[in-house]
Amino acid sequence: MTGKADRPARRWRLRRDAVNPSARAGSRRALRKSRRGLRAVAPYALVAAVVAVSSVAVWALLGSALLGVRTITVRGERTVTFEQVARAAAIPVGTPLARLDTAAAANRIGALPAVASVQVRRAWPNTVVVTISERRAVAVAGRGRGFVLLDAEGFPFRTVMARPGELPLVRVSDPKPGDPATRAALTVASALTPELRELTSVVVAGNSQRVEVRLTDERVVFWGTAADSPRKAKIATALLEESGKRIDVSAPDVVTVR
Repeated sequence: MTGKADRPARRWRLRRDAVNPSARAGSRRALRKSRRGLRAVAPYALVAAVVAVSSVAVWALLGSALLGVRTITVRGERTVTFEQVARAAAIPVGTPLARLDTAAAANRIGALPAVASVQVRRAWPNTVVVTISERRAVAVAGRGRGFVLLDAEGFPFRTVMARPGELPLVRVSDPKPGDPATRAALTVASALTPELRELTSVVVAGNSQRVEVRLTDERVVFWGTAADSPRKAKIATALLEESGKRIDVSAPDVVTVR
């Protein structure tokens, strides 16, 4: 007699026609409804994802040290030191580059007397690049026990104790930009020929109308105004061999030596 254990396993196959048609229709409606719901939610999910990514990006740019200042590079310095520029820039390490006020930093660096112009820019991800142009001395003026270097505009930007031998000495009451006497003295000093410059002791400007070039041998070249200075310099150089203590080139068409 065959036992229950020997009976073959029964397999049930569900026929499509065995399922209630109304149940199948309801299932399809539920599926379509679910898909419509997903399509309706998808735009909002996308917006939420974009907002989340944007928030992380904004935080990285503005609120974290991930893209913060780690290095300051200075270019163009000659006499100004890196330490002076960095101290004037006053940019704390870790400051997010995106929040860095480059104009304010440039203004602080530009306040250094020897700096004529400055540019501050970001170099991602962590560097600030400072490019400076220093003032160039064209003459010196006495100040106290030392000398002050003057640029072409008459700006006094550095005090030194020993006079640089290659620069002409000017004497004005108050050397500064915009001062007519300072401008006249610098114009004359810049126009001196090499021969005249070598003999010049000091360029004196009591005012812009009365400029004198005093030579090391105690002769004086009376220049008058700074107008037509290159021509006056050539004439004065040609008259150096003449005897006399005073060479007057204030009117270059009618010069006198006496």
